Amino acid sequence: MITGIDHIVIAVAALERAIETYRGLGFSVVEGGKHPYGSYNALIGFADGSYIELLGFYEDSPEHPWWDLLHERGGGLVDFCLATDDIRADHAAMRAAGVACSDLIEGGRARPDGYQVKWINCKVDGEWQGLIPFIIEDVTPRRERLPKQTAHANGVTGIERVSFATDDVARYAGVMAAVTGAAGQPVRDEALMASGSRLAVGGQALEYLAPESGDGPLAAHLAANKPAPYRVRFKTTGEARRFGLGETEGVRLELI
Repeated sequence: MITGIDHIVIAVAALERAIETYRGLGFSVVEGGKHPYGSYNALIGFADGSYIELLGFYEDSPEHPWWDLLHERGGGLVDFCLATDDIRADHAAMRAAGVACSDLIEGGRARPDGYQVKWINCKVDGEWQGLIPFIIEDVTPRRERLPKQTAHANGVTGIERVSFATDDVARYAGVMAAVTGAAGQPVRDEALMASGSRLAVGGQALEYLAPESGDGPLAAHLAANKPAPYRVRFKTTGEARRFGLGETEGVRLELI
């Protein structure tokens, strides 16, 4: 069963710079470690059990699913992951709904302290990537994969909502409803000149939005062929704030 948003992925050109950028925004950032396929990361953990993965590359890795998203499409908020406690059943449900996803594979990374974190996940391909999540189930204890530091100077306690840009809300929201069992609720965003469907997943939400005309910011995002995740909102006990793209490595990030 899907239990909620596990993490979001922000692909960055220079990981060390991104670490300092996010620390400057009031986040507690810890080194995550190296994957055996060319990428390495830093993590920002939250009290709700979710986290941000800041991901860069320590060597060229053109076969990596996020390599082109960074180098050809500009990076930023490129993907998201949902946690499951029954990955085989949820993987089968995704395929039954028509999602192009890989077989289940074993993944892992070496933490800076040498501990080998291990999990099972899948990758989502083609037109589904960035709009439909990859899913993950831990092999080693989940607490070993997540950052232990969850307190932040900016007061963020977790992910409130991730919004996605698409021209076909019914298709993608329908798949997520089938996989999670959540019923979509109609939603409209005046500022984005967009409307769509919002689904509650765990204590968070996924929001699929389509532009109502060709003039709004969401339409411009789609026309520029940017990654499909559009915006992430976080719950905070501190000051509400909307950061500019230049402050966040190109991510639309809001504290509410």
